[in-house]
Amino acid sequence: MKVLLIAPSIRRSLLNGLDDGMPKKISKNFGVYPHLGICYIASFLRKNNIEAEIIDMNVEKFSNHELIDKIREINPSLIGISSMTFTFLHALDLAKQIKSSLSVPIAFGGNHVSIYPREVISHDCVDIGVIGEGEVTFFEIANTLKGRRIEDSYADLEKIKGVAFKANGRISVTQPREFILNLDDLPFPAVDLLHLERYHGCNLATPYMTMVTARGCPYDCSFCSKEPWGRHVRYNSASRVVDEIERLVKGMGVKAIDFFDDTFIFNQNRIKEIAELISERKIRFEFGITTRVNTVNKEILGTLKGMGCRTIAYGVESGDPGILRELDKKITIEQIKTAFKWAGEAGINTVGFFLVGNPMETEREVKNTIKLIKDINADYFIANILVPYPGSRLYSNMLERGEIKEDYWKRVTVEGKASPTPLANSKIPQRKLIKMRNHINRMPYMRLKSNILKFRKIRSLYDIRRSLNTLKTSIFDNNL
Repeated sequence: MKVLLIAPSIRRSLLNGLDDGMPKKISKNFGVYPHLGICYIASFLRKNNIEAEIIDMNVEKFSNHELIDKIREINPSLIGISSMTFTFLHALDLAKQIKSSLSVPIAFGGNHVSIYPREVISHDCVDIGVIGEGEVTFFEIANTLKGRRIEDSYADLEKIKGVAFKANGRISVTQPREFILNLDDLPFPAVDLLHLERYHGCNLATPYMTMVTARGCPYDCSFCSKEPWGRHVRYNSASRVVDEIERLVKGMGVKAIDFFDDTFIFNQNRIKEIAELISERKIRFEFGITTRVNTVNKEILGTLKGMGCRTIAYGVESGDPGILRELDKKITIEQIKTAFKWAGEAGINTVGFFLVGNPMETEREVKNTIKLIKDINADYFIANILVPYPGSRLYSNMLERGEIKEDYWKRVTVEGKASPTPLANSKIPQRKLIKMRNHINRMPYMRLKSNILKFRKIRSLYDIRRSLNTLKTSIFDNNL
């Protein structure tokens, strides 16, 4: 049996009208990242003697006709399509194209299916939904369908945890799948199935790859959805992490890695153990991480620098204490300033992620954010307008209070088409929000001293082109 896994294009998805709050021309300048989720599923399938192929539409330029021809060439018995909330419409378009030409079962997975399984499955082009973590569930689906039609497999599909499927004119949703407690049991993600040369990060060397070394986040920011990994943090062991790094660096020639964990340095003893193993094995690479300002200290930043950390991105969101409380960030302005200061002293480039249009935010609070940005003097800032996503406490609260009149994302899922995306803020006009967001996004490029220093950090012509495109977009872009 052969399985094909497809990742929809994030940028094509945004052009379909599901906004993420960032200008599209800025979004495309900050890297092209591999879809590790389908790589993990592919590796689990291969471990269990099922052949797997991957098509990542983020890097492929297939027309509709070329995509169908490629699928015919692969000749899969089952197709899996990943779907985040804002890639759902593109995923649905892909499924419709495939079903119009081929009679192959299609399964959807990803966080959007975990939130709206019945609504996703209601579409004729979607046969099965994978709810929650997908590795074991997708394998059991593939193993069940091996050589069989879906309509002959209803009784066996009912026995699989974490699936939704249509049977005899009704939608069946089985009991939830338990979390994978020992992540070391999973094989390395099948990144060898990707075109490695087509991916890149922001200001990191190439060849480039990403890693996730833990699942779950213990924090409860109001705008964040915990689907499908939950709040309980599960870690890969330090030795397993370094084994994967060594495979990428020494085995595949990777020079830079972005760690996309929500809580990469939350367990600092594990980081120190990882650092020791990297030193012992003489692994040389550079990397970036994303973390919270309340998880760092001088010691751990020194350890990260010694490991090869080049960039650290902090999720700040706002420079106003009241808005931080509203978002339930559980951080202070002093912690933000200190974290950026310590990273700079350690010789690590800094990036600040910010949101405008937060709940209850007025122009005064946004000006407090702009003041903080000037104070921390980070290398880069990235600002988005806050869009409430399903699965987040913010979205649920807005529905309960009547600030959103209906479940917008549910309607989009059922209808399969977009309408203007709801925002989290009703106190600042949208045009003003766009203007404030754009102002923040061009601030890093308007400081003479820091831009002179940036010339020393340029790695390629791409770095220059990305910066110029970002500056241009932050001046002229008027889209959400």
